[in-house]
Amino acid sequence: MKRRGFTLIEVVIAILIAAIILISLTLVVRSTVDAKIAIESEARARRLGPTLMAMIARDFRNAWVTGPDENVEIEGKWFEGKQNGGDNDASDEVWFVTSIDSYMRYEGASSELTEVGYYIKRNEVPDDSPLAGLYTLYRREDFLVDKRPTEGGLAIKLHDRVVSFRVWFYEIPRNAVDGQGNLDVTQLEKIVEKGGTSEVKEWDSQQKQRLPYAVRIELILDATPIDAYNRRERRRIAVYETLIRLPDYPKIDENFKLFSVQAPTTPAAQPGTGGTGGTGGTGGTGGTGGTGGTGN
Repeated sequence: MKRRGFTLIEVVIAILIAAIILISLTLVVRSTVDAKIAIESEARARRLGPTLMAMIARDFRNAWVTGPDENVEIEGKWFEGKQNGGDNDASDEVWFVTSIDSYMRYEGASSELTEVGYYIKRNEVPDDSPLAGLYTLYRREDFLVDKRPTEGGLAIKLHDRVVSFRVWFYEIPRNAVDGQGNLDVTQLEKIVEKGGTSEVKEWDSQQKQRLPYAVRIELILDATPIDAYNRRERRRIAVYETLIRLPDYPKIDENFKLFSVQAPTTPAAQPGTGGTGGTGGTGGTGGTGGTGGTGN
C-alpha cells in the first residue's frame, strides 16, 4: 500500500495561510506599538506643556520695575516685547525683570532680582530630521540687574519641538478708569478680550512708562512620536494658552521708586567726643578720632 504525501498545491496553500496569519499578527503588534508610542509621546508633551506655562507665568506675575534714581544708571528698558512671524509660526520674544530668585548662583547665592527673557529659534538640523521645521524655546537669565535689563545673560534651552510662541499685551483704556483713578470692574473682561481694542502686539516700557495690565501666552508644541516623522504620518500638536495678570505698578517716573541706592559714608569726627574717637581707632582713621578726644 502506497503512502500518500502532500502535493505542491497543498504546500503552497499552507504557506499562504501561514503568511496571512503572520502578516495579520505583525499588523496587530505594529499598531499596538504605534499606539503606545503615540500615547507616551503625547503624554510627555502634555506634561511638559503645563510645566513650561507655569514657569513663564510665574516670571510674569513677579515682573519688577522702578522709577529713575540719580544714583542708579539705567540705559535699557525694564520690559520689552514684540511679535515676529505669522499666526501659525509665531516667534515672539519678550524681555523683562522679575523678582523670582535666579536659577543661576554666585558663590552659592541666588539673585533676588533677575533679568529674564523668552524667545524661540529655528532648529538648525538636516531636512530629514524629526526636528526640522520646528523651533527651540529658550529662557534667558542674567544674574542681578545691570544698566541694560533686556540684554546679556545666559540662554537655557527649554524645549526643542515648538511650533509657535505668541505673546499679546493688554493695556487699560482711558474709559476704564474714572476721574479718581478707580478701575471700572465691568470693563475688566473687555480689557483682556482676545482681539479686542486693548490688545497690542508690542510693548516698550520706556515709551508707555508702565507695565502691561496683562499678557496672554500661546505655546504650541509638536507631540508627534519621533518615529512617525520617518513614516511621514499625520502630525499631532498640543496647544496651551494662559492669561497672566501683571503687578499693578503706577507710572514709572521719578515719583515711583522701589529702591534708593546711596554710597556709604564715614561719619566725621566731632570735637569733644573722645569716646567716639576711641571706636574709630578700630579703623584706619582711629588716630584722628583720638585727637578729637584730647581736645576736650
